[in-house]
Amino acid sequence: MLALAGSVSAATINFDDQGLIGPGVFIDASPIPQTLSIAAGGVTAVFTGGVILTDAFLMPANLTSIYGTADSASVGADGMSNPLTITFSAPITNFLVDVLNGLPANIQYRVSDNAGNASVFTLAPNTSSGATTIGFAAAGTQVQIASITAPTTTWDFFIDNIRFNTGIQCGTTGCNEVAAIPVPGALPLFAAGLAVLGAGVYRRRTLKA
Repeated sequence: MLALAGSVSAATINFDDQGLIGPGVFIDASPIPQTLSIAAGGVTAVFTGGVILTDAFLMPANLTSIYGTADSASVGADGMSNPLTITFSAPITNFLVDVLNGLPANIQYRVSDNAGNASVFTLAPNTSSGATTIGFAAAGTQVQIASITAPTTTWDFFIDNIRFNTGIQCGTTGCNEVAAIPVPGALPLFAAGLAVLGAGVYRRRTLKA
């Protein structure tokens, strides 16, 4: 069925804008991990596996609250995971996320989704402001960000500034999914009739010539 494109809702999740604050180091965070549920763009994004840190040690100065994870052996806390996972309540498109390296070494990361997209990249050490923005045109309903540099039992990284679009249109009265507009059943027959009529006119003009 042919459908016309509808409006989409663009959303950005910046943890500072959510009023979320935490300590500067993982060991002081509580509870661990912190599951965050944030509504944006007409959908709910659930973050699992990490905690909020504010003014985290050795992060760029312009970053305040960020969501991150580290292995329990290095921070003395249990429950944080590699990867971090973002689960959306509805399919999204044009997903972007900032990924920040929390370790003083080059580390390789993988960002993947449940729509078959994946990207592997390397970040510079945190002391060299190792950070990048990565994403996909289509991203399904779940995205995972993982440290994959061996040994994977040691990890320390953060995410922030999640941007995405949804097929949901929001207005002053709330948000609704944008429905596809179907082509009326008679339209294909009408178009076929016009094509036949046009061919007949062309044939008559050719005979007269």
